[in-house]
Amino acid sequence: MITLLPRLQLPAAEQELEIFINNTHQEWKGFNKNTLPNAVKFAATGGVQITSKQLEEMRNGIHEIAKRNGFGGNDSRVGFSKFDTEAAAWFADQTILASGEALRDDVWSFIGVVLAPDIVHWRFGTARKRYIGGVRNTFQRLWIRGVTLDRGVDSLARWELLEELTEDALVQITERPSLGGDPRLGRAIAEAWLRAARYYGKNSMESIMRSAILRIRVWNEVRSFSSLSVSELCSILDFAFGNTTENGS
Repeated sequence: MITLLPRLQLPAAEQELEIFINNTHQEWKGFNKNTLPNAVKFAATGGVQITSKQLEEMRNGIHEIAKRNGFGGNDSRVGFSKFDTEAAAWFADQTILASGEALRDDVWSFIGVVLAPDIVHWRFGTARKRYIGGVRNTFQRLWIRGVTLDRGVDSLARWELLEELTEDALVQITERPSLGGDPRLGRAIAEAWLRAARYYGKNSMESIMRSAILRIRVWNEVRSFSSLSVSELCSILDFAFGNTTENGS
């Protein structure tokens, strides 16, 4: 049975966010699982509404990851990066997000504005796009990363791609709908990036990645990568990265 998630449409999300920002985050009273804003809605049919206990568990899960990585204490780039990696894997592994509900921007607006705005503020300050649903939403972007780069529960290095790719590489893949919107292609590009990084060195990868993405986007317009076998896709992507040694080319 699908778990129906809370939705907060854009006008209401912006209004709630304005209150949070104007009142300063220090005055935020915290998430109340039993009293949601009146503007929060659920789909009328198609599943069972998420319970207050499940909402509390989601809040606690995000909060615990943030605390382990500096929330409420010292802020650092390293802590932010570790939070992103750990939270991306956590979001991707949540069964209540494994339905079409998680594809809705208004669901992520609820999470960013109502469930955990304090954590968004810690991570990105008052940048509104980080609270409102969309590919720049603090948590939605991490869920997309996790789902796209998940090697599967049977992999001994399930989250290696999340751990190894740079922020620039992650953004290039997962914030482009034509690439990140296709998990098979997004994951294959990430695997090709990792092979190239081992060959060229991670410090050389930013310019290589940008050139490769341009090639991949053009080629994908000419011939859909979805029709290619795994080996064909690997070969083409390695060529895009200028790395022809991995597959013996």
